[in-house]
Amino acid sequence: MSIAKLKQEVLDPALCAGCGACGLVCPKQLIRFDKDRITPVLDFHTDACATCDAPCHAVCPGADPATDASEEQLFGRRRTVDERWLGIIGSVLGASSTSEEIRSRSASGGAATALLLESRRYLDVKHVLSMGRDAAEGWRAAPVVSNETARIIGNAQSTYQMAPYLVALRTVYEATPDDNVAVVGLACHIQALRKLQRLDSALGQWARERIVLLIETACSSNTLPAGTSGIVSDVLRLKLDEVVDVKYREGSYPGNFQTRTRDGRAHVVQFWEILGKLKENKTHRCLTCGDWMSGLADISVSDGDPNIFDASVNGATVAKHARLIVRTPLGGALIEHAVEQGALERWAIDMSGFNLGLERKRNRRRHYELSVLPIPKGPGAGDAFDRDSLRSDDELINPATYKRRHNDPV
Repeated sequence: MSIAKLKQEVLDPALCAGCGACGLVCPKQLIRFDKDRITPVLDFHTDACATCDAPCHAVCPGADPATDASEEQLFGRRRTVDERWLGIIGSVLGASSTSEEIRSRSASGGAATALLLESRRYLDVKHVLSMGRDAAEGWRAAPVVSNETARIIGNAQSTYQMAPYLVALRTVYEATPDDNVAVVGLACHIQALRKLQRLDSALGQWARERIVLLIETACSSNTLPAGTSGIVSDVLRLKLDEVVDVKYREGSYPGNFQTRTRDGRAHVVQFWEILGKLKENKTHRCLTCGDWMSGLADISVSDGDPNIFDASVNGATVAKHARLIVRTPLGGALIEHAVEQGALERWAIDMSGFNLGLERKRNRRRHYELSVLPIPKGPGAGDAFDRDSLRSDDELINPATYKRRHNDPV
């Protein structure tokens, strides 16, 4: 029984990523999610699952992201030890949207948003899945499936809050199964969808044929809703029911946390100041995650500035833009199309140098690899590191110490 295996191997050892994949594939739609813990609530008789062949465990990236198997299918090989943290790379580009509206509303130049918009023309995409806000609770993250330009642009910024994201694709599968879909997500979302695409089932076939574009954004670690509600309540001293929207990277690069209330007022906290509150509200699975990027998307996106904490404290020294890692021929072709259409500008860069988000991810993961706690599997290539060089997360985001590591090699 897949649900029993899911409970034993993922839920009980606290390895649920909160991605929503199990809810997506459940044929009877029995799986719902606790809206604050972002974990499946198994409040139904599991006898209903006895004859079910729906692969809720098979698509779950929580305990096993199945990176090696997905890489074999996508690239014909697995990553090497040298590729452990960035994955198999085709090319690396700097990029930003040519639209002033998209750039101004984005976290890092709007390249991902520009590509999602252009996928509608280039790949005949009818539905784009991106992270928006809950209609009833404006401070809470919620997945949004839309083809409307305004909605896609409105969801352009990074959202540092978890939600059962992939569940939203169930409606597309049931209502418009012949429509093409593009998804922007985090490593766990991409890993789950690649696992789904390998399944020999009707839903797996749909995913192979209709989820035509995957774009991922780099993730140091995600945060439970309590991280956001804590900033609103404890830092800004606002009532949650007054909030109509939150943005995590609003304004001049790298952006600030901004809440809008029903009276139309904006309430702002500097980005670097919210990290402590976010850090207090992590899950074990996110803290032990071994993937800054899954390396399995068509295109991976990260900030052009490799240290937005520095930029938030001291001011930005580079223009708002993104770093794109092109991984598949389709990803490269979409970028070229967007450039030809005048929607995207791009230039050659490299990924060398210190990157704070990546360093936080690597150091946390390596600490956990030395522990006896359950952790999700990483790529088969493994990770080579000197335990004496490990740093704590507190040190890495301490304004008094982090700048001196800028010249360290990646």
